[in-house]
Amino acid sequence: MKKIFYYLSYIVLFVALDQASKTFLISYLKTQNNYMIEVLPFFDIVYAWNYGISFGLFSNYYQYSNLIFLGLNSMIIIYLCYMTIQTKGCTAQMGLLLIISGAIGNLIDRILRGAVFDFLYFYYKNLAFPAFNLADAFITIGACIFIYDYLFLQKKKT
Repeated sequence: MKKIFYYLSYIVLFVALDQASKTFLISYLKTQNNYMIEVLPFFDIVYAWNYGISFGLFSNYYQYSNLIFLGLNSMIIIYLCYMTIQTKGCTAQMGLLLIISGAIGNLIDRILRGAVFDFLYFYYKNLAFPAFNLADAFITIGACIFIYDYLFLQKKKT
């Protein structure tokens, strides 16, 4: 039971960070010129909505993809929670907790706002990476940690 409380504490913390950043920036960016803040020559904080899935895929069909994604996302979260409980290594568990937190953060956006709010925008000259948010970063970092654990740490144990 202590283990579950530990997991939930991390999930609540990461989801709260994600949702607080989104809530603040949705309001704040509306007061800025062009709905953006130039931070560095290669990085802006922008006001962007993603009605599709990753990188805006299927955004033209958001009425349908949102419903499908809500169901699919919920099933994945449940499976990842099961995996977290079954996993022995702390590194793999942290990776899974980050993935779960990011998935929940974006799921909350889809439920409450109908789309995912993205605000981190990196670019260089004519090259640009699609805007993303903290939840997306948590998912990516968590996946990297989980893969690292699987490829390098688990092999040392066997």
